[in-house]
Amino acid sequence: MQTEDARLKRIIVARLEEGERLPDCIEGLARRKKIRSALVLLLGGARDGTLVVGPCGRGKRRSVLTESFGKGREIMGIGTIFAGSSGPELHLHAAAGRGKGTLTGCGRTGLKVNIIIEAVIFELGGLSARRVADPATGFHLLDLAR
Repeated sequence: MQTEDARLKRIIVARLEEGERLPDCIEGLARRKKIRSALVLLLGGARDGTLVVGPCGRGKRRSVLTESFGKGREIMGIGTIFAGSSGPELHLHAAAGRGKGTLTGCGRTGLKVNIIIEAVIFELGGLSARRVADPATGFHLLDLAR
């Protein structure tokens, strides 16, 4: 296990609007605000998107199982932002529900806002944490070992 202490630096509240795309919108905001580490909470609506809902197969380099939706859904999610090789990278997991059905998964493949998504970003300071490409899995994993 890797650990590192952090402190709360600032809190940013954002309103994402119709048609904007996650994760692009949050990562763009993080770039503009120079956020390197943060916790992200969000809620609102998504009109369409794809969630990664699980791995396929076995072994270290697994392909992923995705589910897409095309009708509006209520969503709530939690994620983290950490600096990667090309800037801030959002890792977001969300539940997207419509009626009695809910999809839950990672939003890295993208969701489009339906009317509004409210996001609260808790910027963290005092960290050296960053995302580093892991050749064994193909993922950009959090690295705290500094």
